[in-house]
Amino acid sequence: MHVCFGQNVRRFKGRVVLFDGNKALNNISVRLVDQGRGTTGTDGQFIIPINSNVSMVTLELVDSDQSILYPPGGSVAVPRDSSVATVFIVGDSPKDILTRAVARSNNEIKNGLLQLGVKQDGIEQSLVAFRDEIQKMTNIKLEDLKDQIDLDRRRQDFYPVLAAAISNYTNEAKDLKDAFKFTVRHAFDDPQAMQILTDAVNRYNEAFEDINRKRSGYEKMVADLWESEAKATEVREWFNYALGDLHNVNIFTLNLKIRDINEYNRGGIKGSKRKEFKDTVMREIEEAQLSLERRLQELDNRAKILLSRLAM
Repeated sequence: MHVCFGQNVRRFKGRVVLFDGNKALNNISVRLVDQGRGTTGTDGQFIIPINSNVSMVTLELVDSDQSILYPPGGSVAVPRDSSVATVFIVGDSPKDILTRAVARSNNEIKNGLLQLGVKQDGIEQSLVAFRDEIQKMTNIKLEDLKDQIDLDRRRQDFYPVLAAAISNYTNEAKDLKDAFKFTVRHAFDDPQAMQILTDAVNRYNEAFEDINRKRSGYEKMVADLWESEAKATEVREWFNYALGDLHNVNIFTLNLKIRDINEYNRGGIKGSKRKEFKDTVMREIEEAQLSLERRLQELDNRAKILLSRLAM
């Protein structure tokens, strides 16, 4: 962003990040009240010219459903050093957060009463009384609350589906890693060991095809149900890591080694070259295994963080 500054004008530099996930927000329109407008770059930063005698500024987001959570009200003292970027943390408005919390409480009360055997009429009476009391204490509209109650119910229905898909893929990848670790050396000469290895590869490939086919649907469901770009981005990044880095680099390499082992077993490698060929394949497999083990640990950590945030 190129800005010219006159004698009585200096620059104000800011950076906009999400409270949920600490992600920089790019291409967001912002304005400093009574000063001017700007747009954030890929790093979330913006620069807006201000009068040199201004000591306090107030930032506003333009055409955004997000609210500035920090600094309060978006107001901040202008740093003496114009190269210092002031950080503005944005997220859902307090009203939206409260509405979602009330919606979740509504559904928790409903589930609890169902488990206690309360009849449907009694449950509905209790929920109506609960919502009426909330409306007396807050400015939450009943229509907004009902929408969030429905979203929360749909989130509760979808969460186990996504968690199961993530768990199934991860477990099959771990089983494949273990099959290579404990069986591959015997697979060069033992048909039964080779079959165990082949079955592990086939089961993993089925899990991969399933989650790869459904990933765009999973990502869209998170974006729609959680109404959070940060959470949608985390889901997208988990799939990118699992089906990109881990699969394309590590597991794809291991899958190719099945072909080499089959060639060895069919007698495609002759005489003195057999030992050298086997040693080379084993060395490549062991290297791929070590890298895969590290990536699987990272995948597990990312999954735990992702699922814990979606459960909140």
